[in-house]
Amino acid sequence: MRRGRSIVVGVDGTGSARDALDWAAAEAAVRQLPLRVVHAYAAAPSWAVTGEVPCPYENFGVPDVARAVTEQAVRRAREVAAELEISTRLVLGAGAPALLAQCDDAELLVLGSRGRGGVWGVFGGSVSCRVAMHAACPVVVVRPMRPAEPGRSAARVVVGVDGSSGSTRAVEFAVRAAAQRGVGVTAVHAWAPRGTADLAAVTDDWSLAEAAEWRTLQRVFAPWRSRLGPARIDLRLVPGRAQDALVAESAGAALVVVGTRGRGSVRAALAGSVSQAVLQRAGCPVAVVRVGGRGLMER
Repeated sequence: MRRGRSIVVGVDGTGSARDALDWAAAEAAVRQLPLRVVHAYAAAPSWAVTGEVPCPYENFGVPDVARAVTEQAVRRAREVAAELEISTRLVLGAGAPALLAQCDDAELLVLGSRGRGGVWGVFGGSVSCRVAMHAACPVVVVRPMRPAEPGRSAARVVVGVDGSSGSTRAVEFAVRAAAQRGVGVTAVHAWAPRGTADLAAVTDDWSLAEAAEWRTLQRVFAPWRSRLGPARIDLRLVPGRAQDALVAESAGAALVVVGTRGRGSVRAALAGSVSQAVLQRAGCPVAVVRVGGRGLMER
């Protein structure tokens, strides 16, 4: 087991958090890293903060219930990987800041997409979105499994590529994830040609723009080809919106990886962003890699 950074998973006893725990335990075992199980709880009763029907925390001592949540999580994680090194941490606090504080020494932070009580009850599913946009480390949000026909990228790692530094970080993460799983990568670059006032030049404009976008996709992915081999790389140039293309490829995929800048206010970071749309609609776990976060191959 390697020492140093850990895989951190947020738990709250709900089904979504249990799915995240299973994913995080398996990931920690593959990476040979310790697993840290974190449960955050609010000091005030949840009904006093949200006006909702009181949750079980109002009927028992909060620390006792919180400890029970982590103890149950440890037992479940042992079922996934018996030899895993596991620690627990109880955090007094509510909302995204309680989880963001865990990122400083985390290799990866794993969350469910929804929850109740504690951190999750105050802000609902938005907690995972807020954390994903602002965390100092990559964040994986494990979404509930939905019955769906597997798509073209079934059992592959899908990554969005746009030529920016954000997509470079995302590709880095995706290649490593695919190599660990022994699967291929589908790199998706969505584009739309610029309009032209000359209708006769529309066809030429489309062809030139498509060629330029294809070069961008090949340039971004070129440094990583040796990690997987040509047979495991599928480059796809797709006309249209990036979020639609990535969601379409997510059906049955092992993971979808997106980059985000995560700058400015929460509203500015989330409004209309590709990563936000993918987090809401993807049919598989979603990894969000923020520009300015720690690199994965640097260690």
